[in-house]
Amino acid sequence: MTSGSYDSTIISTVTQKFREDESVLAIFEAYQILGNNHQNQLLVIASSNTTSALFAFSIVRYPPESISDLTVIAVYPVDDTFWINPDSGGHGSISSSQFTIFSNNEPTVYYYQGSRDAIASRDNFISKLKSQISTYKTRSSEKAAVTFPLDFAWLDYYKRADMLLIDRSIAEGSQAPKSRDSKFKEELERRRHEYIVYEPYKIYTATWNVNGQTSEDIELPEWLSTTEDPPDIYAVGFQEIEWTPEKIIMNETKIDRTWVDKVMSGLHKSAVYVEVASVRLVGMMLTVAVKKSLRDRISDCLTAAVGTGTLKWGNKGGVGVSFQMNEALLCFVNTHLAAHTQEVDRRNEDHDEIIRRMSFEKTFRGRSINEHHHIFWIGDLNYRLTGDTTQRMVNDNDRDYNQLYRQDQLYQEKLRLRIFRDYKEGKILFAPTYKYNPGTDEWDSSEKSRCPAWCDRILWKGSRTEQLKYDSVMQLRRSDHKPVYAVFKVDIETKDDQKFKKVHEEVLKTVDKYENDNQPQITVEQTDLDFGLIRFNEKYSRELLVANNCHLPVQFSFSAKDERYSHVCEDFIHISHKSGELITGDSLTIRIDILVDAKAASKMLKKLKDAKAGVKIPLDILVLHVKNGRDIFITIFGEYKSSCFGVSLETLMKLNKPVFEYEINELVALAKEERLVDLTDDGNLKIPREIWRLLDYLYNVRCLDLSQLFMNRDYGKHENIVEIRDWLDSWSSAPFPGTPKTAAEALLILLESLPEPVVTISEKECILNAENYEHCQRLIRLKLKPVNRVVFLYICSFLIELHRKNSNVRLNDLATIFGRVLIRSQIAPGTDPYAYAEGLRDQRQRFMMTFFNNKIQEFARAVMNGVGK
Repeated sequence: MTSGSYDSTIISTVTQKFREDESVLAIFEAYQILGNNHQNQLLVIASSNTTSALFAFSIVRYPPESISDLTVIAVYPVDDTFWINPDSGGHGSISSSQFTIFSNNEPTVYYYQGSRDAIASRDNFISKLKSQISTYKTRSSEKAAVTFPLDFAWLDYYKRADMLLIDRSIAEGSQAPKSRDSKFKEELERRRHEYIVYEPYKIYTATWNVNGQTSEDIELPEWLSTTEDPPDIYAVGFQEIEWTPEKIIMNETKIDRTWVDKVMSGLHKSAVYVEVASVRLVGMMLTVAVKKSLRDRISDCLTAAVGTGTLKWGNKGGVGVSFQMNEALLCFVNTHLAAHTQEVDRRNEDHDEIIRRMSFEKTFRGRSINEHHHIFWIGDLNYRLTGDTTQRMVNDNDRDYNQLYRQDQLYQEKLRLRIFRDYKEGKILFAPTYKYNPGTDEWDSSEKSRCPAWCDRILWKGSRTEQLKYDSVMQLRRSDHKPVYAVFKVDIETKDDQKFKKVHEEVLKTVDKYENDNQPQITVEQTDLDFGLIRFNEKYSRELLVANNCHLPVQFSFSAKDERYSHVCEDFIHISHKSGELITGDSLTIRIDILVDAKAASKMLKKLKDAKAGVKIPLDILVLHVKNGRDIFITIFGEYKSSCFGVSLETLMKLNKPVFEYEINELVALAKEERLVDLTDDGNLKIPREIWRLLDYLYNVRCLDLSQLFMNRDYGKHENIVEIRDWLDSWSSAPFPGTPKTAAEALLILLESLPEPVVTISEKECILNAENYEHCQRLIRLKLKPVNRVVFLYICSFLIELHRKNSNVRLNDLATIFGRVLIRSQIAPGTDPYAYAEGLRDQRQRFMMTFFNNKIQEFARAVMNGVGK
């Protein structure tokens, strides 16, 4: 159908799904086949300015009454990739009832009804769609496009509103939705660039092999305070401090505080520094210090050590310090690798082993060296200079360090990608740092006459790092090595708190939408069901429309509110569909029925004990559980009209006006009154008026078929019961409105609805165990309340009289029927008293027959004439 064929309500509802500057051109009803189901849809052609699109809406109910009944499930822009195949088969074939939409080279098949009206509507709709295709082609020509720019940006609104964040892999069931925490972290990381800024920090790194010298008489400012401005972070490494055999064997890790103190006193004097961490392994020690003003920006500080020497002793290996500063992880590694010119492979192996084994452990899985944003590797790496001309080039006064550097083993091994892959080293513009005669600036003149080499090196890895200085200090001559230092400017990731707060709030909303869009959801038309005035033994119904507007199939069920009980709802409430499944666009009408019968009447009075006149209160709350989704709570409201059914015998005896004139709270208050009921006055009824009126009618009625009285097991469903209820509740003086059969049913219902039975039996002391008639009499006198005693005997007398007048009425049948309604048990809450008492059927029948077969009427007259005795 085109939009002109639809009534104004449907057109208005569809139009409300679009914005003011957008027009609905045509509407057509179709459906898709999804597995074994079909999904009704509305196809809508809409336009904005110079472009148009075809929208597919799922329909919760037809006709749609509000925009919530329509959900966008697909949007097809009418562009270069769009076309339609209106009929792929001949007349009468299955394919003639379908048409195919192509968009982005993907086909989607739709079906239409085969009636003449539907075919005419389809032809109009397809004609309109073809017209939009033709219009697009005309406007998309080069000349027209200048005048009419083709803009499909207006469609983004609908993708955001209904389809963004809908993960199709989740919809197809190939993967489960991510947890809230993981999705939050993923989104926050994805938008990291929006709140991260880069703050510049100056980092000073230094390394010195002290050749076993002590810290006495050594001052370090010449080495550690070379910059004009004070650095932000220092990392100072030593090798061969107290490098004795005993220290090696003991794998010494105790920090040498004398060296740490020397370091701290040698730092730049224009700032105050604090030690962050120090770590030692035999002769290797590393101390990291930071400006005091920056200490609170550092967290998660850890240390590690790896020995690679003989038997893994710590004469060789490395120590490291790791910490987080702002949003970046920094790592400083100080190493002493294998010595001797020919041991290149050993040094490479030491490097690899340190990379593999060094782990900064806080939990069972520590972070490795490579799991840092900025890494600084310092130390005596022991790589040497090789080649026949090396010694001559070193001794040459006009040294060409570039040419000498080509003979460096570290340079050569790094060029072969064997070590320090992705690490950088600044250009070396200083003399080799090893080996000198201690106390001088002269090369080794010992018998070994070792060739000079750049053993002491500093390398780094990480982005946004610039080396400002790389040099050695010749003035410190205590060792056979010269100390080396390097200064860096590092842009460290820092969280902008204002930007982060904004992104954090937006990510929370994104995650909320992700959860909503990627979990099964069900729409309920209303969560409050008002049943209005409810009366005893009348059935009331309300309909609850549930619909699936999400892109996932939904499984639902009504579930229990309390884990201790399996009940979904109160006994007087019935739900037509307690579980089900809905595919996208499907809806289901669930009927909720309320019937307050004999079993529920007293419970209803108890539930509404505080109710006031004209006030509707919650009767129950239903929990509609959506599998893997959120529960929906549906409240049942209603107002209950008081009735004699469900009221106790004692309360009925206290009535001084018809029960329907009492409010529920008045009846409850009357039941609580500690007022004795006087049954000795001949002017008063000795049993409740309502029971007496039913028995009186049955006693006096002339009926030839009395044998069928009380024989109907399925009593309470006769429509005449409602009239009898009103007759009893109003103390009407009109003739009885029913028949003997309905009067008998009403009596059984009234007795069954009592909150406490006429005769109560308990597990501890069972009145049914009476041995003989005299014992039964005594128990009746001792165990029953006065009103209960009189009612029991009165009914027994009536039943004996009924049998006397009509021998076809069998006393055994009466004993069975009335034994069940008069004698009930007190058992644990939650147990069905009727099911429990079914096992006592024979005992109850025997107890009743004991009275039927003896002079019950004389006993009854005696009791009723002297109840208090």
